[in-house]
Amino acid sequence: MRKCLGIVSSALTIGAVLVVFAPIFVAAQSSPGAAKAGVSPAAQASVKSNTNAGGKDQTWVMPRMADGHPDFSGYWNSLTFTPMERPTKYGNREFLTPEEMKGTFRSGVRGSYEPGAQGSEDRYGGELFNPDSVDYDATTYGLSPWQNGIKPNPRTSLVVDPPDGKIPPLTPEAKARLAAGARPGGGFPYVIDDHHGGAVVHADNARDLGQNTSCVTQSGGPPLIPAEYNSGLFIAQNSAYMLIETETGSEFRIIPLDGHEHVSSNIHQWHGDSRGHWEGDTLVVETTNLRPDHTYRNGAPSTQKITEYFKRSSADTIEYKFTVDDPSTWTEPWSAIIPMSASTGPLFEYDCSENNNDAVNILAGARAFEKKTGEGKPISQK
Repeated sequence: MRKCLGIVSSALTIGAVLVVFAPIFVAAQSSPGAAKAGVSPAAQASVKSNTNAGGKDQTWVMPRMADGHPDFSGYWNSLTFTPMERPTKYGNREFLTPEEMKGTFRSGVRGSYEPGAQGSEDRYGGELFNPDSVDYDATTYGLSPWQNGIKPNPRTSLVVDPPDGKIPPLTPEAKARLAAGARPGGGFPYVIDDHHGGAVVHADNARDLGQNTSCVTQSGGPPLIPAEYNSGLFIAQNSAYMLIETETGSEFRIIPLDGHEHVSSNIHQWHGDSRGHWEGDTLVVETTNLRPDHTYRNGAPSTQKITEYFKRSSADTIEYKFTVDDPSTWTEPWSAIIPMSASTGPLFEYDCSENNNDAVNILAGARAFEKKTGEGKPISQK
Protein backbone atom coordinates (compact mmCIF):
# COMPACT_ATOMS: atom_id res chain seq x y z
CA MET A 1 0.00 0.00 0.00
CA ARG A 2 1.56 3.28 -1.02
CA LYS A 3 1.52 5.98 1.57
CA CYS A 4 -0.76 8.51 -0.08
CA LEU A 5 -1.53 10.08 3.29
CA GLY A 6 2.19 10.62 3.79
CA ILE A 7 2.34 12.50 0.51
CA VAL A 8 -0.56 14.73 1.52
CA SER A 9 1.03 15.31 4.91
CA SER A 10 4.31 16.23 3.25
CA ALA A 11 2.53 18.72 1.01
CA LEU A 12 0.85 20.37 3.99
CA THR A 13 4.13 20.49 5.88
CA ILE A 14 5.92 22.05 2.93
CA GLY A 15 3.18 24.64 2.66
CA ALA A 16 3.63 25.61 6.29
CA VAL A 17 7.39 25.72 5.84
CA LEU A 18 7.09 28.05 2.87
CA VAL A 19 5.10 30.48 4.98
CA VAL A 20 7.58 30.43 7.87
CA PHE A 21 10.67 30.66 5.67
CA ALA A 22 9.29 32.75 2.80
CA PRO A 23 11.94 35.51 3.15
CA ILE A 24 14.73 32.94 2.72
CA PHE A 25 13.25 31.44 -0.45
CA VAL A 26 12.56 34.88 -1.97
CA ALA A 27 16.15 35.90 -1.32
CA ALA A 28 17.46 32.67 -2.78
CA GLN A 29 15.44 33.16 -5.97
CA SER A 30 16.33 36.82 -6.38
CA SER A 31 20.10 36.60 -6.19
CA PRO A 32 22.67 34.04 -7.34
CA GLY A 33 24.77 35.10 -4.38
CA ALA A 34 22.08 34.28 -1.85
CA ALA A 35 24.49 32.05 0.07
CA LYS A 36 26.15 35.25 1.29
CA ALA A 37 22.91 36.82 2.52
CA GLY A 38 23.48 38.98 5.56
CA VAL A 39 27.14 39.77 4.74
CA SER A 40 27.74 43.49 4.38
CA PRO A 41 28.44 44.84 0.84
CA ALA A 42 31.94 45.78 1.96
CA ALA A 43 32.61 42.27 3.20
CA GLN A 44 31.23 40.74 0.01
CA ALA A 45 33.36 43.06 -2.09
CA SER A 46 36.45 41.78 -0.28
CA VAL A 47 35.85 38.25 -1.52
CA LYS A 48 38.19 37.61 -4.43
CA SER A 49 39.14 34.50 -6.37
CA ASN A 50 42.44 34.32 -4.50
CA THR A 51 43.69 30.82 -3.72
CA ASN A 52 46.90 29.45 -2.29
CA ALA A 53 49.08 26.82 -3.92
CA GLY A 54 46.84 24.08 -2.55
CA GLY A 55 43.78 25.58 -4.18
CA LYS A 56 42.09 26.55 -0.88
CA ASP A 57 40.16 29.79 -0.90
CA GLN A 58 41.83 32.17 1.53
CA THR A 59 39.19 34.89 1.25
CA TRP A 60 36.05 32.96 2.19
CA VAL A 61 33.67 35.02 4.29
CA MET A 62 31.25 33.30 6.66
CA PRO A 63 27.71 33.77 5.28
CA ARG A 64 25.56 35.37 7.94
CA MET A 65 21.93 36.13 8.57
CA ALA A 66 20.72 39.70 9.04
CA ASP A 67 21.05 39.17 12.81
CA GLY A 68 24.76 38.39 12.44
CA HIS A 69 24.59 34.65 13.13
CA PRO A 70 26.05 32.15 10.63
CA ASP A 71 23.76 31.01 7.83
CA PHE A 72 23.59 27.23 7.24
CA SER A 73 20.89 27.44 4.56
CA GLY A 74 21.27 25.21 1.53
CA TYR A 75 21.66 21.59 0.44
CA TRP A 76 24.13 19.32 2.22
CA ASN A 77 25.15 15.68 2.27
CA SER A 78 26.55 13.63 5.17
CA LEU A 79 27.42 10.40 3.34
CA THR A 80 30.71 8.90 4.56
CA PHE A 81 32.71 5.67 4.48
CA THR A 82 34.22 6.36 7.91
CA PRO A 83 33.09 3.79 10.52
CA MET A 84 31.23 4.96 13.60
CA GLU A 85 33.79 3.29 15.89
CA ARG A 86 37.54 3.27 15.33
CA PRO A 87 39.09 0.04 14.05
CA THR A 88 41.43 -1.40 16.65
CA LYS A 89 44.45 -1.12 14.37
CA TYR A 90 44.45 2.67 14.72
CA GLY A 91 44.56 2.70 18.52
CA ASN A 92 44.06 6.27 19.74
CA ARG A 93 45.07 7.82 16.40
CA GLU A 94 42.36 10.27 15.38
CA PHE A 95 43.41 10.96 11.78
CA LEU A 96 44.46 8.92 8.76
CA THR A 97 47.53 9.62 6.67
CA PRO A 98 46.79 10.96 3.17
CA GLU A 99 47.47 7.54 1.67
CA GLU A 100 45.29 5.77 4.24
CA MET A 101 42.47 8.23 3.54
CA LYS A 102 42.68 7.53 -0.20
CA GLY A 103 42.69 3.78 0.43
CA THR A 104 39.71 3.95 2.77
CA PHE A 105 37.79 6.03 0.26
CA ARG A 106 38.55 3.69 -2.64
CA SER A 107 37.61 0.68 -0.51
CA GLY A 108 34.34 2.32 0.51
CA VAL A 109 33.41 3.15 -3.08
CA ARG A 110 34.19 -0.39 -4.19
CA GLY A 111 32.37 -2.05 -1.31
CA SER A 112 29.26 0.09 -1.49
CA TYR A 113 28.75 0.99 -5.12
CA GLU A 114 30.38 -1.54 -7.43
CA PRO A 115 27.90 -4.26 -8.48
CA GLY A 116 28.66 -7.57 -6.82
CA ALA A 117 31.16 -6.10 -4.35
CA GLN A 118 28.76 -5.96 -1.43
CA GLY A 119 29.00 -9.09 0.60
CA SER A 120 32.79 -9.07 0.46
CA GLU A 121 33.60 -5.88 2.31
CA ASP A 122 31.98 -3.98 5.14
CA ARG A 123 32.54 -0.26 5.40
CA TYR A 124 31.35 -0.30 9.02
CA GLY A 125 34.44 -1.55 10.75
CA GLY A 126 35.92 -4.55 8.99
CA GLU A 127 33.35 -7.31 9.46
CA LEU A 128 32.14 -9.07 6.34
CA PHE A 129 28.61 -8.78 5.00
CA ASN A 130 26.77 -12.01 4.43
CA PRO A 131 26.46 -12.41 0.62
CA ASP A 132 23.02 -13.96 1.15
CA SER A 133 21.82 -11.05 3.26
CA VAL A 134 18.69 -9.16 2.28
CA ASP A 135 20.35 -5.86 3.25
CA TYR A 136 19.82 -3.12 0.71
CA ASP A 137 22.42 -3.00 -2.04
CA ALA A 138 22.97 0.59 -3.17
CA THR A 139 23.90 -0.62 -6.64
CA THR A 140 20.34 -1.88 -7.12
CA TYR A 141 19.13 1.70 -7.44
CA GLY A 142 21.81 2.89 -9.89
CA LEU A 143 23.17 5.29 -7.29
CA SER A 144 26.77 6.46 -7.25
CA PRO A 145 28.97 8.09 -4.61
CA TRP A 146 29.32 11.11 -6.87
CA GLN A 147 25.56 11.43 -7.16
CA ASN A 148 25.42 11.51 -3.37
CA GLY A 149 28.20 14.08 -3.04
CA ILE A 150 30.56 12.02 -0.89
CA LYS A 151 34.04 13.29 -0.02
CA PRO A 152 36.96 11.60 1.78
CA ASN A 153 37.03 11.99 5.57
CA PRO A 154 40.48 12.12 7.23
CA ARG A 155 39.21 10.76 10.56
CA THR A 156 39.71 7.15 11.63
CA SER A 157 36.23 7.07 13.19
CA LEU A 158 33.17 9.24 13.58
CA VAL A 159 33.35 8.82 17.37
CA VAL A 160 35.82 11.38 18.74
CA ASP A 161 35.10 11.11 22.45
CA PRO A 162 36.10 8.89 24.26
CA PRO A 163 39.60 9.31 22.77
CA ASP A 164 39.80 5.63 21.77
CA GLY A 165 37.02 6.21 19.22
CA LYS A 166 34.78 3.57 20.79
CA ILE A 167 31.23 3.93 22.09
CA PRO A 168 31.40 3.50 25.90
CA PRO A 169 30.33 0.24 27.58
CA LEU A 170 26.69 -0.40 28.33
CA THR A 171 25.31 0.02 31.81
CA PRO A 172 23.98 -3.06 33.66
CA GLU A 173 20.46 -1.75 33.01
CA ALA A 174 21.07 -1.59 29.25
CA LYS A 175 22.63 -5.05 29.24
CA ALA A 176 19.53 -6.39 30.96
CA ARG A 177 17.33 -4.80 28.28
CA LEU A 178 19.47 -6.33 25.57
CA ALA A 179 19.46 -9.77 27.18
CA ALA A 180 15.68 -9.63 27.44
CA GLY A 181 15.42 -8.73 23.76
CA ALA A 182 13.34 -5.72 24.70
CA ARG A 183 13.39 -2.00 24.14
CA PRO A 184 11.72 0.64 26.34
CA GLY A 185 8.74 1.22 24.07
CA GLY A 186 8.44 -1.87 21.93
CA GLY A 187 9.60 -2.32 18.36
CA PHE A 188 12.47 -4.42 17.04
CA PRO A 189 14.98 -5.06 19.83
CA TYR A 190 17.82 -3.73 17.66
CA VAL A 191 19.55 -2.48 20.75
CA ILE A 192 22.84 -0.66 20.55
CA ASP A 193 23.89 -1.03 16.90
CA ASP A 194 23.11 1.22 13.92
CA HIS A 195 23.63 -1.39 11.24
CA HIS A 196 23.64 -5.03 12.37
CA GLY A 197 21.26 -5.16 15.31
CA GLY A 198 22.19 -6.63 18.64
CA ALA A 199 19.50 -9.03 19.78
CA VAL A 200 17.17 -11.70 18.46
CA VAL A 201 14.12 -10.26 16.72
CA HIS A 202 11.07 -12.04 18.12
CA ALA A 203 8.45 -10.08 16.15
CA ASP A 204 5.55 -11.32 18.23
CA ASN A 205 3.16 -8.80 16.74
CA ALA A 206 3.04 -6.04 14.15
CA ARG A 207 4.09 -3.39 16.64
CA ASP A 208 7.35 -5.24 17.19
CA LEU A 209 8.33 -4.37 13.62
CA GLY A 210 8.99 -0.77 14.64
CA GLN A 211 8.38 2.59 13.03
CA ASN A 212 11.02 2.25 10.32
CA THR A 213 9.54 -0.93 8.83
CA SER A 214 6.05 0.55 8.83
CA CYS A 215 7.30 3.79 7.21
CA VAL A 216 5.99 5.91 10.09
CA THR A 217 9.39 7.52 10.46
CA GLN A 218 12.62 6.71 8.66
CA SER A 219 15.22 9.23 9.69
CA GLY A 220 15.31 12.91 10.57
CA GLY A 221 17.31 12.62 13.75
CA PRO A 222 18.50 13.52 16.13
CA PRO A 223 21.26 12.72 15.59
CA LEU A 224 21.65 13.08 11.82
CA ILE A 225 23.30 9.76 10.95
CA PRO A 226 24.35 9.19 7.32
CA ALA A 227 22.92 6.23 5.45
CA GLU A 228 24.34 4.29 2.52
CA TYR A 229 22.17 6.30 0.16
CA ASN A 230 19.81 9.30 0.35
CA SER A 231 21.94 11.09 2.95
CA GLY A 232 20.98 14.53 1.66
CA LEU A 233 19.79 17.40 3.85
CA PHE A 234 18.08 20.71 3.20
CA ILE A 235 18.45 23.51 5.72
CA ALA A 236 16.45 26.75 5.79
CA GLN A 237 16.96 29.32 8.51
CA ASN A 238 15.89 32.69 9.83
CA SER A 239 16.50 34.46 13.12
CA ALA A 240 13.78 32.52 14.95
CA TYR A 241 13.86 29.01 13.48
CA MET A 242 15.98 26.45 11.68
CA LEU A 243 14.32 23.86 9.45
CA ILE A 244 16.08 20.59 8.59
CA GLU A 245 14.64 18.27 5.96
CA THR A 246 16.24 14.83 5.58
CA GLU A 247 16.21 13.08 2.23
CA THR A 248 15.50 9.69 3.78
CA GLY A 249 11.85 9.75 4.75
CA SER A 250 11.37 13.36 3.56
CA GLU A 251 11.09 14.30 7.24
CA PHE A 252 11.20 17.75 8.80
CA ARG A 253 12.43 19.20 12.07
CA ILE A 254 11.63 22.82 12.90
CA ILE A 255 13.92 24.02 15.68
CA PRO A 256 13.16 27.24 17.61
CA LEU A 257 16.19 29.52 18.04
CA ASP A 258 14.50 32.35 19.90
CA GLY A 259 14.55 31.15 23.50
CA HIS A 260 11.43 28.98 23.53
CA GLU A 261 11.27 26.78 26.62
CA HIS A 262 11.06 23.01 26.17
CA VAL A 263 7.52 21.67 26.05
CA SER A 264 6.06 19.63 28.89
CA SER A 265 7.84 16.37 29.61
CA ASN A 266 4.55 14.61 28.86
CA ILE A 267 4.76 15.57 25.17
CA HIS A 268 6.79 13.20 22.98
CA GLN A 269 7.12 14.06 19.29
CA TRP A 270 8.71 11.77 16.71
CA HIS A 271 11.98 13.68 16.76
CA GLY A 272 11.86 14.78 20.36
CA ASP A 273 11.73 18.39 21.49
CA SER A 274 14.63 20.42 20.08
CA ARG A 275 15.73 23.89 21.18
CA GLY A 276 18.63 25.83 19.69
CA HIS A 277 20.90 28.56 21.02
CA TRP A 278 24.12 30.21 19.85
CA GLU A 279 27.54 29.83 21.41
CA GLY A 280 29.60 32.22 19.32
CA ASP A 281 29.36 31.02 15.72
CA THR A 282 28.27 27.51 16.74
CA LEU A 283 24.58 26.61 16.80
CA VAL A 284 23.86 24.27 19.72
CA VAL A 285 20.63 22.22 19.59
CA GLU A 286 19.49 20.27 22.65
CA THR A 287 16.83 17.57 22.25
CA THR A 288 14.88 15.87 25.03
CA ASN A 289 11.40 14.29 25.39
CA LEU A 290 12.26 11.45 23.02
CA ARG A 291 9.59 8.88 22.27
CA PRO A 292 9.94 5.42 23.87
CA ASP A 293 9.73 3.87 20.39
CA HIS A 294 12.11 6.31 18.73
CA THR A 295 15.22 6.81 20.85
CA TYR A 296 18.73 6.72 19.40
CA ARG A 297 20.18 3.19 19.50
CA ASN A 298 17.29 2.16 21.72
CA GLY A 299 18.42 4.26 24.62
CA ALA A 300 16.22 5.07 27.59
CA PRO A 301 13.65 7.77 26.71
CA SER A 302 13.50 9.09 30.27
CA THR A 303 17.22 9.83 30.42
CA GLN A 304 18.46 10.31 26.85
CA LYS A 305 19.51 13.81 25.78
CA ILE A 306 21.13 14.54 22.43
CA THR A 307 23.08 17.75 21.84
CA GLU A 308 24.01 18.78 18.30
CA TYR A 309 26.61 21.33 17.24
CA PHE A 310 26.54 23.01 13.81
CA LYS A 311 29.63 24.96 12.75
CA ARG A 312 30.56 26.28 9.30
CA SER A 313 34.19 25.31 8.73
CA SER A 314 34.50 26.35 5.06
CA ALA A 315 32.47 27.48 2.09
CA ASP A 316 31.35 23.91 1.38
CA THR A 317 31.52 22.17 4.77
CA ILE A 318 29.54 22.11 8.00
CA GLU A 319 31.21 20.36 10.91
CA TYR A 320 28.34 18.51 12.56
CA LYS A 321 28.99 17.12 16.02
CA PHE A 322 26.58 15.36 18.35
CA THR A 323 26.84 14.20 21.95
CA VAL A 324 24.68 11.42 23.40
CA ASP A 325 24.10 11.65 27.15
CA ASP A 326 22.10 8.67 28.40
CA PRO A 327 23.25 7.44 31.84
CA SER A 328 20.74 4.58 31.77
CA THR A 329 22.32 3.13 28.62
CA TRP A 330 26.03 4.04 28.49
CA THR A 331 28.55 4.45 31.30
CA GLU A 332 29.50 7.94 30.06
CA PRO A 333 28.44 10.46 27.42
CA TRP A 334 30.01 10.08 23.96
CA SER A 335 30.42 12.27 20.90
CA ALA A 336 30.87 11.91 17.15
CA ILE A 337 31.72 14.33 14.31
CA ILE A 338 30.24 13.99 10.82
CA PRO A 339 31.28 16.43 8.06
CA MET A 340 28.44 17.71 5.88
CA SER A 341 29.43 18.67 2.34
CA ALA A 342 27.64 21.22 0.17
CA SER A 343 25.37 19.69 -2.47
CA THR A 344 23.48 21.07 -5.43
CA GLY A 345 20.08 19.58 -4.58
CA PRO A 346 17.18 19.30 -4.92
CA LEU A 347 15.90 16.55 -2.64
CA PHE A 348 13.31 14.32 -4.25
CA GLU A 349 10.41 12.84 -2.33
CA TYR A 350 11.28 9.65 -0.49
CA ASP A 351 8.23 7.52 -1.26
CA CYS A 352 8.25 4.83 1.41
CA SER A 353 5.93 1.88 0.87
CA GLU A 354 4.96 -0.41 3.75
CA ASN A 355 3.30 -3.04 1.49
CA ASN A 356 0.33 -5.01 2.80
CA ASN A 357 2.36 -8.22 2.78
CA ASP A 358 5.37 -7.03 4.77
CA ALA A 359 4.03 -7.47 8.30
CA VAL A 360 2.50 -10.86 7.49
CA ASN A 361 5.71 -12.15 5.91
CA ILE A 362 7.99 -10.88 8.68
CA LEU A 363 5.83 -12.37 11.42
CA ALA A 364 5.55 -15.66 9.54
CA GLY A 365 9.31 -15.68 9.00
CA ALA A 366 9.91 -15.17 12.71
CA ARG A 367 7.62 -18.12 13.54
CA ALA A 368 9.42 -20.29 10.96
CA PHE A 369 12.79 -19.35 12.45
CA GLU A 370 11.60 -20.22 15.95
CA LYS A 371 10.31 -23.58 14.74
CA LYS A 372 13.58 -24.32 12.93
CA THR A 373 15.68 -23.47 15.99
CA GLY A 374 13.50 -25.54 18.29
CA GLU A 375 11.86 -22.71 20.20
CA GLY A 376 8.44 -23.84 19.01
CA LYS A 377 6.94 -20.55 20.03
CA PRO A 378 3.33 -20.13 18.85
CA ILE A 379 2.20 -17.06 16.98
CA SER A 380 1.24 -14.40 19.49
CA GLN A 381 -2.35 -13.23 19.56
CA LYS A 382 -1.50 -9.95 21.30
